[in-house]
Amino acid sequence: MRVQPKGLGTAWVGALALVWLASCASQPTTQSLAREAAVAMGGEDKLKAVQSVVMKGGTGARFRLGSTTKATDAEPGAGLANVVETLDLANGRAVLDYEVKNGDFTQHRQEILTKKGNALVGLDQVGTRPLAVMSPSGLFSWGTQNSPEFLLRRNVVSALLAGLTSPTDQPLESRTLDGKSYQYGRAKLPNGETIGLYFDAESKLLAAFDALDTESMIGDAPAEYLLSDYRDVNGLKLPHAIAIRKGGQPYSNVQFTSASVNDAAAMAVFDIPDAVSAEVDRAIAEREYSPVTLSKAAEGVFFAAGYSHHSMVVEFPTFLAVVEAPYTEAQSHTLARVLKAQFPDKPIRFVAVTHFHYDHTGGVRGLASYGATVLVEKGHESVMRPVLETPHSNPPDALEAARKNLTGGILEIFDGRRTVTEGPQSLELYTIVGNPHVDPKVLAYVPRTRVLFQSDLFFPGTGGAASPAAVHLYDSVRTLGLKVAVNVGGHGGVAPFAELEKAAAAAPR
Repeated sequence: MRVQPKGLGTAWVGALALVWLASCASQPTTQSLAREAAVAMGGEDKLKAVQSVVMKGGTGARFRLGSTTKATDAEPGAGLANVVETLDLANGRAVLDYEVKNGDFTQHRQEILTKKGNALVGLDQVGTRPLAVMSPSGLFSWGTQNSPEFLLRRNVVSALLAGLTSPTDQPLESRTLDGKSYQYGRAKLPNGETIGLYFDAESKLLAAFDALDTESMIGDAPAEYLLSDYRDVNGLKLPHAIAIRKGGQPYSNVQFTSASVNDAAAMAVFDIPDAVSAEVDRAIAEREYSPVTLSKAAEGVFFAAGYSHHSMVVEFPTFLAVVEAPYTEAQSHTLARVLKAQFPDKPIRFVAVTHFHYDHTGGVRGLASYGATVLVEKGHESVMRPVLETPHSNPPDALEAARKNLTGGILEIFDGRRTVTEGPQSLELYTIVGNPHVDPKVLAYVPRTRVLFQSDLFFPGTGGAASPAAVHLYDSVRTLGLKVAVNVGGHGGVAPFAELEKAAAAAPR
């Protein structure tokens, strides 16, 4: 038995304590690895001096579009080209500018999140359409993200700055991502969100970060942002290749050719044209806003025209039914206000979904938040049930906030046909199958006034030729025996059904 020399106990304890403290000091932390990553990028001072970043010449793909022919089809993804992402970190503004190609469909889009004073507002420029003004929640994107607001919270600069301000004793753990081991630490963004940082031991750079993303359609989804191809941009290394996964599935990827930092001239994209200044003021005042106008299509039937996607409203003695809740939650909230003003004693009791494509269902959760029951054809259930039932918590949307106070179910599945009736008014929903655009498809018919609502198959009032989808629509109406007089479109406008009849007769078969 070894006997400790008398009088040396305190010294030994002190020495051991010093060794332990030195060992702790040498252990890497989230903050220390973030500092190393900042140095590898060009230095902390350069990183902290970033006011704006413009990524240019991007090509890639977006995979979560919700635009397949059948709800159960795998999404092949749409091509992205000429992608320019403008991030104004200093002022909290961002732009997604890109061309999207999905099959035969090609479109140039620009979604701008900007400010007037300290208030956020959205500007939407799609193809050759007029510039539209809306609230930030009205911006709908098919680019690398769901909206430009994501760029403000999900970028390498913000992620690494969060790591630099993490606690000095924030521990690390070892994690494997795509077969490679990384040191992983957690940090908080200025808004309180917790993100995870993956540090590459070889390059010392940030290889990836993760977070909980709340998508307008997907809902809460664990997301991973994979960063690679770091290149020098005026002395600061930035990743030029970014791949995003959400819910374990590919979401988007983009490879940029160049970038700029603190380019004052690039900030002109955030300027608000004088011609829309008054509309901007309205959008700011109403908070949740997207252009919507209501006009009479027939007795008891109304056409709710949005910026590019439209709805039909059917009036019953004590309630209203809306056919299609397209595009965004902001559009649904605007429509709800318009209907409340015109029909103050009639709640929105039903919302009918014609098909599951995201641009035609983006406002479903918004209308459901008012207590409306969403009528969904069984062939669309696999997409629409998760849209309505998956939590949307970061941040909560209107349905998430209202759910605990709602009575009854917000989702009703029907098979083939569903009729809503009260007094003399009826709304009939019919399933048609075999349409080349989407299969199955729901048509809405008001027999009392012989009004048909269909979406994406034919654009009433445009005088266009009948596509195969439009010919199938016409043949389906005849097979169902519907006596249609008026055709209302989810795109286009309101026109006599004879327009489609003429176009279908002239189309090759």
